[in-house]
Amino acid sequence: MGGNYLPAFAKGAIAAIAELAPHLIGENPLQTDRINYLMDHFLYGHPYGKSPIDMACWDILGKATGMPLCDLLGGRFEGGLDLMCDPQGSIEELLAETAAFREKGYRRMSLKLGGDVAHDVSKMRAIFEHARPGEEYYADCNRGWTRDQALRVMRQIRDLDVYIEQPCSSYEDCLAVRHRTDHPMILDEIVDSPEMVMRIIADSAADLINIKISRVGGLTKARRARDMCVTAGIPMTIQDVGGTGIVQGAIYGLAQSTPKELRHSVYDPLSRGLNDAFTDAPFRMQGGVGVVEASDRPGLGQEPLPGSLGDPIAMYGGRD
Repeated sequence: MGGNYLPAFAKGAIAAIAELAPHLIGENPLQTDRINYLMDHFLYGHPYGKSPIDMACWDILGKATGMPLCDLLGGRFEGGLDLMCDPQGSIEELLAETAAFREKGYRRMSLKLGGDVAHDVSKMRAIFEHARPGEEYYADCNRGWTRDQALRVMRQIRDLDVYIEQPCSSYEDCLAVRHRTDHPMILDEIVDSPEMVMRIIADSAADLINIKISRVGGLTKARRARDMCVTAGIPMTIQDVGGTGIVQGAIYGLAQSTPKELRHSVYDPLSRGLNDAFTDAPFRMQGGVGVVEASDRPGLGQEPLPGSLGDPIAMYGGRD
């Protein structure tokens, strides 16, 4: 979605890993909490740079014990994972993408909005003219509305059964909007740490919380955030900000270890047709009911294909 979507970018992740590597080499990767403590001690912030290290440690732990990720994260809960996709574009493109996703089996749709109030309202009404029973929709503008715009939109769609997702940029504006609407509220971009999840729960600021693995710093912290939501009885969508088969394995493993009644939907990072020629077992929706289950293979359940990743861009030695 571009460099202005989140405070994260590829070169920043490379720099963060280079900063952390000397402090982690020689540590036991099976000790995921200690690894996270060390990363936070030696580098403040930059969760997107810590997430791949943490994710790799969980994969190693799974392969060392012969256990799949969902078992490591608490155990496999019953039921399939309801996959979510994100139709976007003009009204015509939105309708076409929604129909295509529906044909593949998706039943959770995150409609990308944000900007012109009248146009956003028209998009939602066009979509709901063609909505099918059993489908659920999120009006997701990725922080794109000001407080007044959000309130204007919601006054005009009171009759639509839709979730409102991250309407405004700031926490305070989202909270103000929540207090003035009957639509269930989802918070997304501002959910950047377990500490923020604690604040959201304390303020009753959301009806549903999006947990994106790399945005909170990896699986270890995503699990902590998930467990807080479970304790508070708040449903979640389990996601990440992007990725291919490896990230897909992490998302599905975390989601499968979440109680079914609190696992509202699960993002499929391959839903937009990304080319995943990197791993041996990516799941691609081909049709049906939009439900999958996490892998029972050890770790993330994905193995890089030989030669698919190319030459390493950096190598790190021992401690100085």
